[in-house]
Amino acid sequence: MKRIYIMAVTLLFFFPYLASGEEVNGADEIKITDPRSVCLIVNRDSNEIRFLDLKTNKQIGKVFLGKWVNPHMVSMTPDGRRVVTGGTRSNKAYIIDVATMKLIKTIPVDFGPEHLAITPDSRFYYQGSPASDSVSVIDLVSLKKIKTIKGFAEPLNITFLPDGSKAYVGNYSAHWVGVIDVTRHELLKKIKIGDMPRVNKLDPKKYLSEIKGISNASITRDGRYLYAADGDMGVVGVIDTREDKVIKVIKVGADPWRAYPTHDGAKMVVPNNGDETISIIDIKSNKVIATLEAGPEMIGVNFSHDKAFVISRSSSFVYVYNMKTLRPAGRIKIGTNLELETAATDAQGEKIYLTSSRDHSVYVIDGKTNAVTRIANVGLYPWGSSILEGKDLYCH
Repeated sequence: MKRIYIMAVTLLFFFPYLASGEEVNGADEIKITDPRSVCLIVNRDSNEIRFLDLKTNKQIGKVFLGKWVNPHMVSMTPDGRRVVTGGTRSNKAYIIDVATMKLIKTIPVDFGPEHLAITPDSRFYYQGSPASDSVSVIDLVSLKKIKTIKGFAEPLNITFLPDGSKAYVGNYSAHWVGVIDVTRHELLKKIKIGDMPRVNKLDPKKYLSEIKGISNASITRDGRYLYAADGDMGVVGVIDTREDKVIKVIKVGADPWRAYPTHDGAKMVVPNNGDETISIIDIKSNKVIATLEAGPEMIGVNFSHDKAFVISRSSSFVYVYNMKTLRPAGRIKIGTNLELETAATDAQGEKIYLTSSRDHSVYVIDGKTNAVTRIANVGLYPWGSSILEGKDLYCH
């Protein structure tokens, strides 16, 4: 999985804005009374956040962030009051009021902000900046940046413990997971997943190439363990969050991207982009119980009705697997020559909201029947989706 930094100038006049799609209601016309009723769509090239009604699949509002923002990831605070996003091109964080769908605050952060996370109590917003090797801490009460945490190596994704006491940061240019004390907002420890094999260290092509380290430390449903896939080493390190140490290293396929927990908490699914397979890990035994053929450039995994839906960005297919039999269950062809991005599963685990950047659409997959419904013209280059209390929430 290659890293993606979005710094290019967007030529908006090349795209007819909502040329044939439905009109989006203005924020002055509609108020959101139930924040769980909407799906958020982050649009990279039209520099906005769209609000999609989950019952009707209608677009009910949008928030324009400004010119040359390129928002990367969007999330709603657990209390449902705020929406936050970071602008990779603008080097700012944006705070939106959910009820009124209004932009209420813009806050400067470090260079190239991408992935983010919010503490379970909705107090702090952590904005990662992989290009700056830092994490900005924003107080969501005062709406101010209160600290910049340094010392990372291309921090990609941030994971909080359920009690909010610690955060774990995957470092894609290294082979360790950073541990942050949330009380003090300090980097406390680096958990090393393992050593690079000696032959890799001596191989000039390997030595001089970009490091493919850890994109994310994926937490188990009970919050007890983290599963950190290391791209270069082809392993998943299991971290005990009580002691913050590696208790097991599991060999998987080539260039694993990250681990995705099933809804029942029993397994982790790991896409291996180096050999186009997926590894399924049993959490109880910490062993790979199945290795199955998959597709190229796998960018995410969602779950519904005991099935795993694996998104292949460049092939325009979603690969489906039966998680009971651990066997392939077909493919869903979303389109032709598309670029599929990430997806969110609703709170009921019934529907998957998949963003498709090239044709500016969201595809809703029925997890039971695999039927697909297209919602067109959701903005320019939709990059990801997010649902409050939803499942399978992640970014690139």
